Amino acid sequence: DLDAVLIHCTEGYLIIDRLAQAGLPITLGPLLSDRSKPELANMTLENPVLLQKAGVKIAICTDHPEIPVQYLPLCAAMAVRAGMDEEDALLAITLNAAQICGVDRRVGSLTPGKDADIIVSTGHPLDWKNRISAVFIDGKRVR
Repeated sequence: DLDAVLIHCTEGYLIIDRLAQAGLPITLGPLLSDRSKPELANMTLENPVLLQKAGVKIAICTDHPEIPVQYLPLCAAMAVRAGMDEEDALLAITLNAAQICGVDRRVGSLTPGKDADIIVSTGHPLDWKNRISAVFIDGKRVR
């Protein structure tokens, strides 16, 4: 009766059919890395795109503190550059991540009754030129 999640799955696209058949969600990452270890030898930025298109629920992670969490939108933007739809990439760092962690009743989307932690930005959240202009935590402006 355990909920299993595959973590990292950096070369998951190599066994994509088996992963899709297993139906387990995957937390992918870090994407902002190099091939510094044997398990990263075949890493590709297309991995999240291919897994998501195969029907696998994915979340993108940074593996904080290895890659600091503030680079999470950059990792999602890299997946977009590799072919992922922008909305799917946003889901991979918001609602999908919350669902995989089992906390989606509280966070992950802008829904009445959930924690009101929101950023307001000058542009699309995955645009590297974007600037945060306001931050709300529990519905109160903190910046």
